[in-house]
Amino acid sequence: MLKMALSLTDLASVRFAISPAWEVVASLRVLRDPGAHAVHLPWVTRHRARVLASPDLRQLRDLVIAPGRHLPGFLAPAPHSPVAEPEAEFAAVRETPATVVREELAAVYGDRLPASLSDLRRAPRRNLPMIVGQMRTYWGLTLAPYWGRIRGILEADVMFRARRLADDGPHRMFPELDPAVSWSDDVLSVDRPNLDRDYELGGRGLVLVPSLFAWPNVFVKASEPWAPVLRYPTRGVGSMWHTPSPAPDLAPVIGQARAALLVELATASTTTSLARRTGLTPSGVSAHLARLVTAGLVARHRAGRLVFYVRTPRGDALLRG
Repeated sequence: MLKMALSLTDLASVRFAISPAWEVVASLRVLRDPGAHAVHLPWVTRHRARVLASPDLRQLRDLVIAPGRHLPGFLAPAPHSPVAEPEAEFAAVRETPATVVREELAAVYGDRLPASLSDLRRAPRRNLPMIVGQMRTYWGLTLAPYWGRIRGILEADVMFRARRLADDGPHRMFPELDPAVSWSDDVLSVDRPNLDRDYELGGRGLVLVPSLFAWPNVFVKASEPWAPVLRYPTRGVGSMWHTPSPAPDLAPVIGQARAALLVELATASTTTSLARRTGLTPSGVSAHLARLVTAGLVARHRAGRLVFYVRTPRGDALLRG
């Protein structure tokens, strides 16, 4: 059992963020063991053979796939913004201090460092750009084509969790992140195999990162010098590769775009998030949503400056046909 004691300062600093660099790391681990991540098999089938055979990705594979339980922390720093851009995170990896790189490699590998990483240990500043280049290549091959939809799913999760935190407080929000997570007496616990350590966050706060490829696991990084991070499986992961189709006679009646929006609105979403997930323009999404709201198929809710849309029971009934 891993336990993190959160002070009032830590609780006040809890924030959500989306991390493309973490999705690089987590998705590579999925390729290593696809049987443990069956929900991603459609994606694995498209990319596994090419990634695992590519000599151009050897060092990145050895950094991410070869280790057992732990990963070098510098590969996925805590995001500084709510939705980090891939290039910004890759730049942060490239700027990791040499001493930190060496310490992380020693902690993860001990005296069993793969030969392909010996140059990285000997001259981190000279060789980190090579690792970042491989991350960029991997991103372009396997994640960039799907990033709009992935980001939309992750943003919908962040909006849902943030509203839950605001409405019900941490004692309700934290346990809903995953069955392994619990909250009691200002202590956040994660019940996972091989996790057995207590942390005092000491006012460093906590970054909560929803992840598509983390499923079905929870990942924690709380040791200094890193900002404490808890990465958990996002809501809606099952819809990423297997989006249900509307009732076959629905699209001709209300239009393909509105039918697609009804499918997406099983989870409360903003106009921007829907546009990213469907490929429609934001103005087009707004126009379609207005019609769906008027018809009583979708409800509109405001949370601060954000407006969320979600299917109504009437919309559910129509979608089921």
